[in-house]
Parts: sequence; C-alpha cells; structure tokens
Amino acid sequence: MRRLPSIFSFLFIILFIISCGGDGGTGPDPNPEPEPESTTGTLEIITSTSGSDKDPDGYTLTVDGADHTLGTDETVTVEDLEEGNYDVELSGLADNCSVDGDNPQQVDITAENTTSATFEISCQEVANNKITFISNRDGDSEIFMMNADGSNPEKVTDNTTDEGQVVISPDGTQIAFTSDRNGNDNLFVMNVDGSEVRQLTHTSDVPDYPTWSANGSQIAFSSSNSGKFDSNWDIYTIKIDGSEFTQLTDNKAPDRSPSWSPEGDKIIFYSGRDGDDELFMMNPDGSGVEKITDNSSEDAVPRWSPDGRKISFTSNRSGDYQIYTMNPNGTDVQQVSNNNAMELFSSWSPDGSEIIFETSRDGNSEIYKINADGSGIPDNLTNHSKYDGLPFWSPIE
Repeated sequence: MRRLPSIFSFLFIILFIISCGGDGGTGPDPNPEPEPESTTGTLEIITSTSGSDKDPDGYTLTVDGADHTLGTDETVTVEDLEEGNYDVELSGLADNCSVDGDNPQQVDITAENTTSATFEISCQEVANNKITFISNRDGDSEIFMMNADGSNPEKVTDNTTDEGQVVISPDGTQIAFTSDRNGNDNLFVMNVDGSEVRQLTHTSDVPDYPTWSANGSQIAFSSSNSGKFDSNWDIYTIKIDGSEFTQLTDNKAPDRSPSWSPEGDKIIFYSGRDGDDELFMMNPDGSGVEKITDNSSEDAVPRWSPDGRKISFTSNRSGDYQIYTMNPNGTDVQQVSNNNAMELFSSWSPDGSEIIFETSRDGNSEIYKINADGSGIPDNLTNHSKYDGLPFWSPIE
C-alpha cells in the first residue's frame, strides 16, 4: 500500500499541467494592452474643368510637400495623412485656365475619416494658329476668324456697327479691337469667342492700331486728340481693366501704329515728325525715342516678328507700297512682296516663317500669305468679293 501516495502525486502533477494549458504558463493575458488608436485620415481631391481648350497634361496637386498628378476631371485620394491642417494647392495649369475660388485650399484631416476638397477650373478658348480680320461681307465691318489656310471663316462679332483693327493677346485668349458700337470710336477687349466685351476707353478721340504688351496686362494704341482721322495722332497705353490711361508721345506730327516687342522692352511706331513717315523706337514709358529708318520714302505700319529678331513694315521705297522686313536696328532691309498694288498691315505666323497682309492686287482688298523671305507664290486666303483686311495672326501655334 506504500505505492498509493506516489500514484496520487503523479496524477496531481498531470492535472496541474493541464490546468495551466500545457504551454509552460504562457496562456492569454487576463489584462491585455488596448490597441493604439489611429491618428491618420484620408484626403479626397476632385477636379472639375469647364470651358474650351482644356489642358491635356492635367494638373499637379501638392499636399504636405508631396506632388500628385491628376487629370482635368478626376478624383484622387491621398491616404495616411496625420491629423491636422493642410494647404492643398493645384498648379501646372495652362495659361488659358484658372481656378475658381481659393487656391491653395485649407483642409482639416481627422483620424479615420475622409475629407473632400473640390477644385473648379475654367478654361478659355484659345485662338491656336488662327487669323482674325475685318470684313464687310455681311453688310457692315465685323470681326472674323479663320484657319491659317483661309478655311472655315467664322464671324466673331455680329451687330449693326463697325468694328476696326483687331489684335489677339499673347496667350491667345483675348482680342483687342476698335469699335463705334457705343456711338464714338473706342477701344474694347473681349474673349476670342466674342463673349465678355469690355470697353476700355471712353473718349471722343479716335483710337487705332492696338498692340498688346508682352505679359498681356496693357495695350498700346494711337489716337487722334480731336476725334478726327485727319488730325494729330499720339501714342498711349492703358491697362486692360481700363485704368492708367497714359500718353507716351506728344508731337505735332502724327505718331501712329505702335507695335510692342515680344520681350516687352521696346515699342516701334511710325511718325511724320521729320517731314515724312519714318519708323521710330522707344521705351514702353515713351522715353529713349530713336529713329530706325531714314530716307525720302514713306515707312509705316511696323510689326515685330514673334522672336523679336525682325520687323515687317510697309514702304513705298520701290514706288508702290509693299511689304518689307528688316532687323530691329534698321539694317538688312528686304522686300517681301512685289506687286503694283498697295500692300500693308503685315502680320507674322507664330513660327515667323510666313507673313500675311492686306492687298488690293485682285481689284478689291483681300488677305494674302507669303513666305517671310518673299519666296514662293503668294496665296489668297480670303478670295471674297467684299472687303477683307486688317489681318492679325495669333501668336499661339
């Protein structure tokens, strides 16, 4: 009977091991540590783009120093952002597009939640490689726009008054032009589709030959100071909101047809201050006037090339008024057109390889295109029985 205690001791040990889980005492902790709470959230960004000529490259979104790419109408999420306040900025917009509302926006990120922010973008139509001109083919002078080969001419304005000289802004989204739509001739600006017409000048003078500054913030133009086309003319500038109307020249002889350089540092114009029409150059504030041409002929209506290396102009130095080009300092004068008709109002293609101009070589005013070096056969772009003239080639290709 001495063996019984040993047996009972052995059974007790086995039961003790089973009650402890058989794992050496490493069973579930009766007081486990709580799981850590999340401190991050998610940001949802939505882009909604309206208008014409949307940016095909999309936009860049910057959040917390990191850049993300998204399309013009897209939703993206940025995850694992720590709780807090963030600046969210949209960049990489094309020149014709802008954000409606705040940019950057401020957003609050809260843990385990999704915060949404929407950027609404408006894009204006761009006159890509388009030509504007004036035509009376509908009975009065209106602004038309056509392709660079003369196809698809479309009316931009439509009223019973006369529109005058027209130029497209450096970014291709706006048009400056003259019009008597409010009774007197004045200077106006509108979008290239004809919308949002704004009157800049409010005088009885007669403005003409508008030209845009390089950054599109100002317009230079010539204007008579008595409201008559045969009176004295001087050159002025004005901001596109109609403010800061500034006179640049003050001469008894006519100073007309300014053209602002692509770099924005010079304005070329023609003047009769030395007895006949010559080309002069000045700074944008009217200082530093310098004569560029000097001969007994008439040199007029200059226009800068897109790269600023050449100037086209009209001259009768060969007997008839023809299109010429030269360097900005007046050297290397080259005759481009060669016809016994009057040819004027030249304008360069965006790449500088071609020039368009108004000509009466067909018996009425038409718009022709020619290689900038004068080679090749000039091409009639309008070919219409009514007046077509005062062309301007958009600087945007």
